[in-house]
Amino acid sequence: MADQPDYDAITWPVQLTSKVHRKNNPLLNPSNPALSAAGKTVLITGATGGIGRAIAEAWRTAGAKAIVITGRNQKRLQEVVEKLEATVQDGTTVHSFGSIDITKEEDVATLWKKAGEAVGRIDVLVNNAGSLTQAMIGKGDPGKWWQDFVGFLSFPYAPLWLLTPTQEVNVKAVHLNVHHFLAQAPDGKGTVISVSTGTLGDMYPDFSSYIPSKLAQTKFMEFLHHEQPGIRTFSLFPGLVATDMPPKQYLEYALDDPMLTGGLTLFLSTERAEWLRGSMVSVNWDYEEMEMHKEEILEKRLTKLAFCDAKFGKGGHPWAT
Repeated sequence: MADQPDYDAITWPVQLTSKVHRKNNPLLNPSNPALSAAGKTVLITGATGGIGRAIAEAWRTAGAKAIVITGRNQKRLQEVVEKLEATVQDGTTVHSFGSIDITKEEDVATLWKKAGEAVGRIDVLVNNAGSLTQAMIGKGDPGKWWQDFVGFLSFPYAPLWLLTPTQEVNVKAVHLNVHHFLAQAPDGKGTVISVSTGTLGDMYPDFSSYIPSKLAQTKFMEFLHHEQPGIRTFSLFPGLVATDMPPKQYLEYALDDPMLTGGLTLFLSTERAEWLRGSMVSVNWDYEEMEMHKEEILEKRLTKLAFCDAKFGKGGHPWAT
């Protein structure tokens, strides 16, 4: 009998805690009273894909005051709206804006103007829309390679044929939405969560566009953390979810529940996550275990991007030999 594959094999390289969550985490359950979103408003980009839908549903379950969602696929967007409205509770209102190109400044400005008119101030921005292009350096179309830096998606991880070379998403769209989020928060307070990837430190073939674009996005979030100290910022790893994103060879490992991402966005908007602001966070990590090692995590910057492993400084690196 053949050995069973280790279905956590792709999860382990970016696993901070000994305990792994892939299907269920009571702490991140949207029904957990500690995650109540009562009185809060959230804007979610890319809400028509599997992860985006789960985020919207999580905020609905948690009783958000208002949920604003975007998506270019009008049919899918309407389906999400109908599902949310069929189960809303505690007076939650749902507002959708389709036909918005979140890579165009004028469209994003219009989105935030309309959102402001509909719900007032947005408390939490979730940048979920993303693009994934697979292209080997020197073999793929250079124009398509740039699509993760210059390629649009208002629902996450659509097939490549849905993209056009004039569109932009993983970096520019995040910046535009953050810019307008800040403009409607004159007191400089709020929460921004950008969906990143746990592959930031990996070297997967054909991912030379996707991973660098997500690195740029994650570094941008660190700049936001330092330049806007009143804004709570997080780069979220959603795990490996069975959406349109994972290449076929990885699908059997795509066992992470998208609702973990939804629950984590709720958790990050609470005071309990205050100490994690400016960090990379993952749906697979155990946050109760992390709290036990809070001082070490902060002192050693374990949830921050690292430059490299060399010890730079006066005298140079302490060579082993």
